Amino acid sequence: MILCLSLLLLSSPCVSAGAVSSNQQYSAGPWGLGVVVPENARFTDGTRLSWAKATNVSTEVTLPNITSSDYPTLAVESLMAADGSVMQIAAGIYPGNSKWLAYGWYIRDVQAYPQSYVWILNSSGPEMTAGSHISLSIALQQGRWRYCIVDLNTKEKVEGEYASTVPPALKIGDQEVFALESYATSILVFIHMGNLTLGALRINGRKIISGWYGYGSWDTYHNPLFVVGGLDPPSYISVLATANGSIVWNYEQWPTSEPTNPSKLPFIIPLIIAGAILLSAILYLTKRKQAMIFRGRSSNEVYDPSPQTVSGL
Repeated sequence: MILCLSLLLLSSPCVSAGAVSSNQQYSAGPWGLGVVVPENARFTDGTRLSWAKATNVSTEVTLPNITSSDYPTLAVESLMAADGSVMQIAAGIYPGNSKWLAYGWYIRDVQAYPQSYVWILNSSGPEMTAGSHISLSIALQQGRWRYCIVDLNTKEKVEGEYASTVPPALKIGDQEVFALESYATSILVFIHMGNLTLGALRINGRKIISGWYGYGSWDTYHNPLFVVGGLDPPSYISVLATANGSIVWNYEQWPTSEPTNPSKLPFIIPLIIAGAILLSAILYLTKRKQAMIFRGRSSNEVYDPSPQTVSGL
Protein backbone atom coordinates (compact mmCIF):
# COMPACT_ATOMS: atom_id res chain seq x y z
CA MET A 1 0.00 0.00 0.00
CA ILE A 2 1.28 3.47 -0.91
CA LEU A 3 0.92 5.97 1.91
CA CYS A 4 0.65 9.68 1.15
CA LEU A 5 2.38 12.19 3.40
CA SER A 6 1.95 15.95 3.42
CA LEU A 7 3.01 18.72 5.76
CA LEU A 8 -0.49 20.14 6.19
CA LEU A 9 -3.91 18.56 5.76
CA LEU A 10 -5.78 20.70 3.27
CA SER A 11 -9.11 19.62 1.82
CA SER A 12 -8.66 19.45 -1.95
CA PRO A 13 -9.90 17.32 -4.84
CA CYS A 14 -7.35 15.19 -6.60
CA VAL A 15 -6.18 16.73 -9.85
CA SER A 16 -4.26 15.20 -12.71
CA ALA A 17 -0.94 16.37 -14.09
CA GLY A 18 -1.35 19.12 -16.63
CA ALA A 19 -4.14 20.98 -14.81
CA VAL A 20 -2.78 24.43 -15.66
CA SER A 21 -5.47 26.95 -16.52
CA SER A 22 -5.27 30.15 -18.49
CA ASN A 23 -5.36 32.14 -15.25
CA GLN A 24 -2.16 30.34 -14.21
CA GLN A 25 -3.70 28.64 -11.19
CA TYR A 26 -3.32 25.07 -9.97
CA SER A 27 -5.53 23.28 -7.46
CA ALA A 28 -4.30 23.61 -3.86
CA GLY A 29 -1.76 20.92 -2.91
CA PRO A 30 -0.13 19.07 -1.50
CA TRP A 31 1.69 17.70 -4.52
CA GLY A 32 5.12 16.16 -4.59
CA LEU A 33 7.71 15.13 -7.16
CA GLY A 34 10.47 13.04 -5.66
CA VAL A 35 13.30 10.55 -5.92
CA VAL A 36 12.64 7.02 -4.69
CA VAL A 37 15.54 4.74 -3.72
CA PRO A 38 14.67 1.03 -3.65
CA GLU A 39 16.49 -1.88 -2.06
CA ASN A 40 19.58 -2.85 -4.13
CA ALA A 41 20.10 0.59 -5.65
CA ARG A 42 23.71 0.89 -6.82
CA PHE A 43 26.50 2.94 -5.26
CA THR A 44 29.34 4.47 -7.28
CA ASP A 45 31.66 1.66 -6.18
CA GLY A 46 29.31 -0.95 -7.67
CA THR A 47 27.96 -2.28 -4.38
CA ARG A 48 24.23 -2.42 -3.62
CA LEU A 49 22.09 -0.72 -1.00
CA SER A 50 20.71 -2.66 1.95
CA TRP A 51 18.18 -0.52 3.82
CA ALA A 52 18.52 -2.80 6.87
CA LYS A 53 22.11 -1.59 7.22
CA ALA A 54 21.47 2.10 6.48
CA THR A 55 22.26 4.41 9.40
CA ASN A 56 23.09 7.72 7.70
CA VAL A 57 21.18 9.33 4.84
CA SER A 58 22.32 12.73 3.60
CA THR A 59 21.49 14.93 0.63
CA GLU A 60 23.37 17.85 -0.87
CA VAL A 61 20.90 20.32 -2.34
CA THR A 62 20.96 23.62 -4.19
CA LEU A 63 17.74 25.51 -3.49
CA PRO A 64 15.76 26.95 -6.40
CA ASN A 65 15.49 30.66 -7.11
CA ILE A 66 12.16 31.02 -5.34
CA THR A 67 11.85 34.07 -3.11
CA SER A 68 8.10 34.02 -2.45
CA SER A 69 5.29 31.50 -2.47
CA ASP A 70 1.53 31.77 -2.04
CA TYR A 71 1.55 28.50 -0.06
CA PRO A 72 4.37 26.41 1.51
CA THR A 73 7.01 25.02 -0.84
CA LEU A 74 9.63 22.64 0.55
CA ALA A 75 12.69 20.56 -0.28
CA VAL A 76 12.08 17.49 1.90
CA GLU A 77 14.20 14.55 3.03
CA SER A 78 12.24 11.57 4.39
CA LEU A 79 12.90 8.15 5.93
CA MET A 80 10.52 5.45 7.09
CA ALA A 81 11.55 3.52 10.18
CA ALA A 82 10.89 -0.21 10.62
CA ASP A 83 7.70 0.45 12.63
CA GLY A 84 6.19 2.54 9.81
CA SER A 85 6.78 5.93 11.39
CA VAL A 86 8.30 8.55 9.09
CA MET A 87 11.00 11.11 9.89
CA GLN A 88 11.19 14.24 7.76
CA ILE A 89 13.31 17.38 7.61
CA ALA A 90 13.03 20.21 5.11
CA ALA A 91 14.13 23.59 3.91
CA GLY A 92 10.96 25.49 3.15
CA ILE A 93 9.62 28.86 2.10
CA TYR A 94 6.27 30.03 3.48
CA PRO A 95 3.98 32.93 2.51
CA GLY A 96 5.33 36.25 3.70
CA ASN A 97 8.94 35.02 3.79
CA SER A 98 11.72 35.64 1.28
CA LYS A 99 14.14 33.25 3.00
CA TRP A 100 14.04 29.46 3.30
CA LEU A 101 13.86 28.16 6.88
CA ALA A 102 14.38 24.79 8.56
CA TYR A 103 11.55 22.40 9.46
CA GLY A 104 11.41 18.94 10.97
CA TRP A 105 8.73 16.52 12.17
CA TYR A 106 7.81 12.89 12.34
CA ILE A 107 4.61 10.95 11.88
CA ARG A 108 3.93 8.10 14.29
CA ASP A 109 1.32 6.34 12.17
CA VAL A 110 1.07 7.17 8.46
CA GLN A 111 -2.08 5.06 8.18
CA ALA A 112 -3.97 7.21 10.67
CA TYR A 113 -6.48 9.77 9.44
CA PRO A 114 -6.04 12.56 10.03
CA GLN A 115 -2.29 12.16 10.33
CA SER A 116 -0.64 13.46 13.47
CA TYR A 117 2.58 15.43 13.11
CA VAL A 118 5.07 15.74 15.94
CA TRP A 119 7.06 18.90 15.27
CA ILE A 120 10.70 18.97 16.30
CA LEU A 121 11.72 22.01 14.26
CA ASN A 122 9.51 24.84 13.05
CA SER A 123 10.58 27.98 11.17
CA SER A 124 14.10 27.73 12.52
CA GLY A 125 17.41 29.10 11.29
CA PRO A 126 19.58 28.96 9.42
CA GLU A 127 17.91 31.49 7.16
CA MET A 128 18.76 30.23 3.69
CA THR A 129 18.56 32.43 0.62
CA ALA A 130 17.27 31.25 -2.74
CA GLY A 131 20.02 29.37 -4.55
CA SER A 132 21.84 28.38 -1.34
CA HIS A 133 23.82 25.16 -1.26
CA ILE A 134 22.65 23.13 1.75
CA SER A 135 22.77 19.65 3.23
CA LEU A 136 20.01 17.65 4.91
CA SER A 137 20.84 14.55 6.91
CA ILE A 138 19.17 12.01 9.18
CA ALA A 139 21.58 9.70 10.97
CA LEU A 140 21.57 7.13 13.76
CA GLN A 141 23.83 8.02 16.67
CA GLN A 142 24.01 6.00 19.89
CA GLY A 143 20.71 4.32 19.15
CA ARG A 144 18.73 7.50 18.36
CA TRP A 145 17.98 9.19 15.06
CA ARG A 146 19.31 12.72 14.73
CA TYR A 147 18.77 15.38 12.09
CA CYS A 148 21.00 18.16 10.80
CA ILE A 149 20.39 20.97 8.30
CA VAL A 150 23.44 22.99 7.21
CA ASP A 151 23.74 26.06 5.01
CA LEU A 152 27.00 25.16 3.28
CA ASN A 153 27.50 28.76 2.17
CA THR A 154 27.42 30.30 5.65
CA LYS A 155 28.24 27.13 7.67
CA GLU A 156 25.24 27.83 9.91
CA LYS A 157 23.34 24.75 11.00
CA VAL A 158 20.59 23.39 13.19
CA GLU A 159 20.53 19.89 14.65
CA GLY A 160 18.61 17.77 17.12
CA GLU A 161 17.11 14.34 17.65
CA TYR A 162 13.90 12.43 17.12
CA ALA A 163 11.96 10.67 19.87
CA SER A 164 13.57 7.65 21.48
CA THR A 165 10.54 5.60 20.44
CA VAL A 166 11.60 5.64 16.76
CA PRO A 167 13.28 2.26 16.17
CA PRO A 168 16.92 2.20 14.99
CA ALA A 169 16.22 0.15 11.85
CA LEU A 170 14.73 1.49 8.62
CA LYS A 171 11.95 -0.10 6.61
CA ILE A 172 13.08 -2.27 3.70
CA GLY A 173 11.50 -1.21 0.43
CA ASP A 174 11.22 1.74 -1.94
CA GLN A 175 11.83 4.88 0.11
CA GLU A 176 11.04 8.32 -1.33
CA VAL A 177 14.13 9.88 0.16
CA PHE A 178 13.93 13.37 -1.34
CA ALA A 179 11.18 15.45 -2.93
CA LEU A 180 10.01 18.86 -4.00
CA GLU A 181 6.69 19.31 -2.19
CA SER A 182 4.37 22.27 -2.57
CA TYR A 183 0.92 23.65 -1.81
CA ALA A 184 1.48 26.57 -4.19
CA THR A 185 -1.45 27.38 -6.47
CA SER A 186 0.24 29.84 -8.83
CA ILE A 187 2.57 29.02 -11.70
CA LEU A 188 4.31 32.33 -10.97
CA VAL A 189 5.98 30.75 -7.94
CA PHE A 190 7.97 28.47 -10.25
CA ILE A 191 8.33 30.32 -13.54
CA HIS A 192 11.74 31.79 -12.62
CA MET A 193 12.83 29.02 -10.23
CA GLY A 194 15.87 27.90 -12.22
CA ASN A 195 16.71 24.49 -10.75
CA LEU A 196 16.24 22.67 -7.49
CA THR A 197 19.30 20.42 -7.65
CA LEU A 198 20.01 17.22 -5.75
CA GLY A 199 23.77 17.17 -6.19
CA ALA A 200 24.40 14.02 -4.17
CA LEU A 201 22.42 11.44 -2.24
CA ARG A 202 24.62 9.47 0.14
CA ILE A 203 23.75 6.51 2.32
CA ASN A 204 26.36 5.54 4.92
CA GLY A 205 28.70 7.97 3.18
CA ARG A 206 28.46 6.37 -0.26
CA LYS A 207 26.78 8.07 -3.21
CA ILE A 208 23.81 6.45 -4.94
CA ILE A 209 24.45 6.49 -8.69
CA SER A 210 21.69 4.33 -10.21
CA GLY A 211 18.58 2.33 -9.46
CA TRP A 212 16.59 5.31 -8.19
CA TYR A 213 13.47 6.52 -9.99
CA GLY A 214 11.36 9.65 -10.07
CA TYR A 215 7.85 9.54 -8.65
CA GLY A 216 5.09 12.10 -8.94
CA SER A 217 1.88 10.20 -9.54
CA TRP A 218 0.64 6.64 -9.32
CA ASP A 219 2.07 4.13 -11.77
CA THR A 220 1.70 0.39 -12.18
CA TYR A 221 5.41 -0.41 -12.02
CA HIS A 222 6.41 1.04 -8.65
CA ASN A 223 5.11 0.79 -5.12
CA PRO A 224 6.90 3.18 -2.73
CA LEU A 225 6.48 2.67 1.00
CA PHE A 226 5.10 6.22 1.23
CA VAL A 227 4.55 9.19 -1.05
CA VAL A 228 5.41 12.80 -0.25
CA GLY A 229 2.57 15.13 -1.16
CA GLY A 230 -0.22 13.04 -2.61
CA LEU A 231 -1.68 14.95 -5.57
CA ASP A 232 -0.24 14.75 -9.06
CA PRO A 233 2.38 17.45 -9.70
CA PRO A 234 1.62 20.11 -12.31
CA SER A 235 2.92 19.43 -15.81
CA TYR A 236 5.15 22.52 -15.76
CA ILE A 237 7.47 20.92 -13.17
CA SER A 238 9.86 18.26 -14.46
CA VAL A 239 12.63 16.18 -12.90
CA LEU A 240 15.57 14.67 -14.75
CA ALA A 241 19.08 13.32 -14.28
CA THR A 242 22.03 15.23 -15.70
CA ALA A 243 25.26 13.94 -17.24
CA ASN A 244 27.22 14.67 -14.05
CA GLY A 245 24.89 12.51 -11.94
CA SER A 246 22.89 15.26 -10.26
CA ILE A 247 19.08 15.38 -10.35
CA VAL A 248 17.27 18.60 -11.16
CA TRP A 249 13.73 19.91 -10.84
CA ASN A 250 12.79 22.84 -13.07
CA TYR A 251 10.01 24.81 -14.65
CA GLU A 252 9.23 23.57 -18.15
CA GLN A 253 7.34 26.06 -20.27
CA TRP A 254 4.69 24.81 -22.69
CA PRO A 255 3.71 26.75 -25.82
CA THR A 256 0.21 27.52 -24.50
CA SER A 257 -1.28 28.60 -21.20
CA GLU A 258 -4.28 26.35 -21.75
CA PRO A 259 -4.38 22.91 -20.10
CA THR A 260 -1.81 20.67 -21.74
CA ASN A 261 -0.91 17.10 -21.04
CA PRO A 262 2.74 16.55 -22.09
CA SER A 263 2.11 12.87 -22.71
CA LYS A 264 -0.20 13.82 -25.58
CA LEU A 265 2.25 16.11 -27.37
CA PRO A 266 3.91 13.34 -29.43
CA PHE A 267 0.49 12.61 -30.95
CA ILE A 268 -0.60 16.22 -31.40
CA ILE A 269 2.52 17.39 -33.28
CA PRO A 270 2.23 14.86 -36.18
CA LEU A 271 -1.45 15.79 -36.54
CA ILE A 272 -0.56 19.46 -36.86
CA ILE A 273 2.08 18.68 -39.49
CA ALA A 274 -0.27 16.41 -41.44
CA GLY A 275 -2.97 19.08 -41.33
CA ALA A 276 -0.56 21.71 -42.68
CA ILE A 277 0.51 19.43 -45.56
CA LEU A 278 -3.11 18.64 -46.46
CA LEU A 279 -4.06 22.32 -46.40
CA SER A 280 -1.10 23.17 -48.66
CA ALA A 281 -2.13 20.49 -51.13
CA ILE A 282 -5.75 21.69 -51.22
CA LEU A 283 -4.71 25.30 -51.76
CA TYR A 284 -2.24 24.34 -54.45
CA LEU A 285 -4.78 22.21 -56.39
CA THR A 286 -7.41 24.94 -56.07
CA LYS A 287 -5.04 27.54 -57.49
CA ARG A 288 -3.98 25.22 -60.29
CA LYS A 289 -7.61 24.45 -61.23
CA GLN A 290 -8.45 28.15 -61.25
CA ALA A 291 -5.45 28.82 -63.51
CA MET A 292 -6.47 26.08 -65.96
CA ILE A 293 -10.06 27.40 -66.10
CA PHE A 294 -8.75 30.91 -66.70
CA ARG A 295 -6.46 29.63 -69.48
CA GLY A 296 -9.36 27.98 -71.32
CA ARG A 297 -11.49 31.10 -71.53
CA SER A 298 -9.66 32.61 -74.54
CA SER A 299 -6.71 31.59 -76.67
CA ASN A 300 -5.75 35.25 -76.85
CA GLU A 301 -5.22 35.56 -73.10
CA VAL A 302 -1.69 35.08 -71.75
CA TYR A 303 -1.16 32.24 -69.28
CA ASP A 304 1.82 32.24 -66.99
CA PRO A 305 3.02 28.60 -66.66
CA SER A 306 5.24 29.35 -63.65
CA PRO A 307 4.39 27.48 -60.39
CA GLN A 308 1.74 29.07 -58.26
CA THR A 309 2.95 30.52 -54.95
CA VAL A 310 0.65 30.15 -51.97
CA SER A 311 1.27 32.93 -49.46
CA GLY A 312 1.98 31.95 -45.86
CA LEU A 313 2.90 28.27 -46.49
